[in-house]
Amino acid sequence: MLYIIIAGINNLSYQLGEGFITQGNEVTFIDPKQFNADRIEKSLGFLSILGNSYNKKTLLEAGINRADYFIAAHQNDENNLVSCQIAKFINSDIKVITLLNSKKNREIFLNDDFDYMVDYDEILGNSINSYISDYSNMNIFTDNDNYTEIRIMSAGTDSRIIGKSVSEIELPNNSKVIAIISSSGNISHNFSNTINSLDKIIFQVPINK
Repeated sequence: MLYIIIAGINNLSYQLGEGFITQGNEVTFIDPKQFNADRIEKSLGFLSILGNSYNKKTLLEAGINRADYFIAAHQNDENNLVSCQIAKFINSDIKVITLLNSKKNREIFLNDDFDYMVDYDEILGNSINSYISDYSNMNIFTDNDNYTEIRIMSAGTDSRIIGKSVSEIELPNNSKVIAIISSSGNISHNFSNTINSLDKIIFQVPINK
């Protein structure tokens, strides 16, 4: 089980937290707004701390010393920058992941203070989740007329599906693989290739009528 602190409560971070909890991980949210904290507590339980994530006292209250991952998901790059730096200062072993809201700030985040950076216009939840998790499985399209879903499975950095071919991976029954997308963005239809870290498998799966 991992302990993950998420700074900033919004639709993205809510979905991330919900996914991590479902996988059996411990999650704490930090947000300065009571309304956001109440939303988390009503939906997911008492998992939030009211305060600013760039405040050392708040981070210590959240348990930053024992956390495995810190995710800065504020929609403000300055808050994310300072929050990650302080988290890393307190706990040098923690992995920090930051959301990049403005591409003009990209160079600022390209240093050793940050382990992983995600552009806002990426498939955010899936990208971060796949980095931390063994693997993630996300629905991207539902065809209600034909009773099918299109899903993306992403291999985490230490996933057990790395080194396996598609035929060796446990996909839902009657799944049909559409493509494999490498971490560099290359699309392959050669399903005998082995899966690498952060690769994505796009597949179609039937849903119950």
